[in-house]
Amino acid sequence: MIEKEELVQALVKFQEKASNFSPSGKLTPGKVTTIDQDVLAKEVAPGAATTPLLLDVYATWCGPCKMMSPFLEEAASELGDKVRVAKMDSDQNAEWSGKLKVQGLPTIIVFDGKTGKELERVEGALMKDQLLQLGMKYA
Repeated sequence: MIEKEELVQALVKFQEKASNFSPSGKLTPGKVTTIDQDVLAKEVAPGAATTPLLLDVYATWCGPCKMMSPFLEEAASELGDKVRVAKMDSDQNAEWSGKLKVQGLPTIIVFDGKTGKELERVEGALMKDQLLQLGMKYA
């Protein structure tokens, strides 16, 4: 059985690692996190992170977005702590979708972790291997 102190120490280490991974504290290594525009602003702030951010801008009504969702989950799992992976609903975050000049869905945008600048964008659904290749290109 795990002692209470060991559990607390493990939890503190996990939280420290997660906070170093994600400036907002919302993103978790190996997982896709649904974010809003406030979290996105923190994640792409210059100097906020060291790992790239792979962002899926999607809509709940979009068929190709729904098809790509499990591939994004699998890719995030394999990318682990090398790339932050998030998704943002374009309808609920219309202001940032406009700022990002999203014209087609899904749109995958990779941001540099150090500068917060866009590195690459792809419109249209991608398969797992394509998502992995895109993420690892900047990891």
